[in-house]
Amino acid sequence: MRWTVRPFEDPDFDGVWAMERARDVGGYASAVVVRQAAALYPATFLVAADAAGPAGFVIAAASSDPTVGWVLRLKVREDQRRRGCARALLVAALDRLRAGGVEQVRLTVAPGNRPALALYAGLGFVEEIRLPDYFGPGEDRLLLVLAGPAP
Repeated sequence: MRWTVRPFEDPDFDGVWAMERARDVGGYASAVVVRQAAALYPATFLVAADAAGPAGFVIAAASSDPTVGWVLRLKVREDQRRRGCARALLVAALDRLRAGGVEQVRLTVAPGNRPALALYAGLGFVEEIRLPDYFGPGEDRLLLVLAGPAP
């Protein structure tokens, strides 16, 4: 393993923000997400750090029903994709959610994101429903669910 999975730390901000703002031209909304996630989810906002900084990150949280958790974000730096980084981050987040009493984990994913779908299926996530226009016109998502013990 080239990286260490650990909780987000303030010096990680620039690297995490760079991954998060990829689709946020102005950058403000993504900066807010990173800063607020660090404050709200300190135990389940995890970074995979390597010598170059954050190689990837995951943000997960329990919902208002403490037995249900969500994976809110999972992103990996381009040069670290397909090397196990996303899986390591996701497994660590699932472990922390389960330790906090979460019994079911949910997430949404773009239907055409084959690498992510393969990752999630390999960890036992199953499709619950397709959500048309979830993030606006043409932004469909699949709602996936993992119930039972973490892999």
